[in-house]
Amino acid sequence: MNFHVFQCKIDKDFFVVTDEDHLDVLKKPDISPTPGDILEKVGVFGEMGKSRAAFDEEFAKRSIEAQGFYRFHSKTYDPVAETPLSMP
Repeated sequence: MNFHVFQCKIDKDFFVVTDEDHLDVLKKPDISPTPGDILEKVGVFGEMGKSRAAFDEEFAKRSIEAQGFYRFHSKTYDPVAETPLSMP
């Protein structure tokens, strides 16, 4: 399976994964967490097995089969996601 990965433009930690047969699911208005948010294509990736760090491929495949997509929040995509507790 080739995974088509999309990222929300507003919530950079939110991703949607689907496959070639279910790309039309991206047109659903409630697919992203922010109303009216536009999804940006990250790329198309083949299966990598357990070495994939971003998401569980087997879980994603079952979700895509059942509902046409798999959504998830990454732990953080932004290298400075949190404000430091104190500044020097």
